[in-house]
Amino acid sequence: MPSAKPLASVSLDVDNLWSYMKTHGDAGWEGRPSYLHAFIPAVLDVLDQLGLRITFFIVGADADREENAEVFPALTRCGHEVGNHSYQHEPWLHLYSQEQLEEEIGKAEQAIQRATG
Repeated sequence: MPSAKPLASVSLDVDNLWSYMKTHGDAGWEGRPSYLHAFIPAVLDVLDQLGLRITFFIVGADADREENAEVFPALTRCGHEVGNHSYQHEPWLHLYSQEQLEEEIGKAEQAIQRATG
């Protein structure tokens, strides 16, 4: 009798270094420092070793950055799902108007689609 894997839904919020810095009010976040080039390949290797496919929630502003042009397509190439984590990933998104929310999510969706194919 083959062993069945337990069913689960796993996701990972890909919050970049600048996002944490901005939320904490740290100087230098405006330069958008990143650790995605080290983080994403390492996570993809671990997930591949485990035979897992998950959902990655990407911030649109990171998807729009040229330096991430190679890391984000790897997510979908490896069979993972990609979700929308808003464009600027503001911690005060709950204060946005309906129009602002639609713009924030729509802009992120376009950037993520371009970045991941």
